[in-house]
Amino acid sequence: MPSPEADLPLATTTQQRLLELGPSGEEDAEDLRQNLSALAARNGILWLGGDEGRSLYRLQRLGEHRYGDLRPVKLTDFGLAGGKDDGESDIEGLALDADRLWLVGSHSLRRRKHDDNKGEPLSLLEQDKQSRNAHVLGCLRLNGEGLPVAGQRLAFDAAAGRDALSQFLAADPLIAPFLNIPSKENGLDIEGIAARAERLLVGLRGPVLRGIALVLDLHLDGIESNGSSTLTLAAQRCRYLQLNGLAVRDLAVVPGSDDVLVLAGPTMTVAGPCYLYRWCNALRPQEPRSGAGITVEEPEPLLWIRDGRPGRPGKGSDKPEGLELQRKGGRLLAWVAYDDPTEARRQGGQGVRTRLDGFVVPD
Repeated sequence: MPSPEADLPLATTTQQRLLELGPSGEEDAEDLRQNLSALAARNGILWLGGDEGRSLYRLQRLGEHRYGDLRPVKLTDFGLAGGKDDGESDIEGLALDADRLWLVGSHSLRRRKHDDNKGEPLSLLEQDKQSRNAHVLGCLRLNGEGLPVAGQRLAFDAAAGRDALSQFLAADPLIAPFLNIPSKENGLDIEGIAARAERLLVGLRGPVLRGIALVLDLHLDGIESNGSSTLTLAAQRCRYLQLNGLAVRDLAVVPGSDDVLVLAGPTMTVAGPCYLYRWCNALRPQEPRSGAGITVEEPEPLLWIRDGRPGRPGKGSDKPEGLELQRKGGRLLAWVAYDDPTEARRQGGQGVRTRLDGFVVPD
């Protein structure tokens, strides 16, 4: 029997946002464009996260659908990252809630990239060590102008190089075996976060188990107005989503509801099909469950936003990575960010540019 997604036509972009990231040839701007992985927006400020470095980036709205004046925000300045020797932060999810911008790193192990240009022999045995900075879940407290003034993070064990979330995952019998597998090979790979008060939903790109995607449902203690304390896990559990073999690539709370939209795509490196799902009542308070059984939840497929064709080498592949929602004119718009953007997405005008796609979300 075909899945419900088989009945969806490929969605059409209704509008685009132009992001002007910097002058041509600027290395940070080029890296960010190629590795966009998260976004969040409010009051004319657009926040971006990328796979590289130890910074977030903020853009100002310059026009109706145009953002520029890129400014880095160093996570080390707010206690959310260590130094260069601790590796990249690999920010994979951003979420705005009240006066806080939440962020989460991949927490993953990565296999070292093969470089044909250096004449290196291909090896599938060599792995990079885990980045300590990628083991981060925390928030920046923002002032009335939307600028960060303080940071908080989940308790971090400096000796082990892991935070409390990593320790919880290491104790979970389903997830623990995947912690030592590279992220893009169905190993642990966190991507996506949704936030409401002390509660967070954290999506996993990997592992996918028997075609079931995983989301961590977390309750935190220690969120204070002065933003000075360490965050702790007060409660945590794993939830299971039927996304027909796809993984979570990002999450976003539907304004004014308990629903969450799920950006779903492949867990591996292939540029395959991507869908947008509506996870109804995802944030509704739930009674503690008894017994050890697993309940699989079934979000509703809404939009088919990328076909299953692979990208063209050197031409970009448009892999959907970031999701942000906006109420406008009575409609709900889903803005999607892409890493490895195609030539068409990068072209037009001077400097380093890329574009977000906007989709009208069905009621």
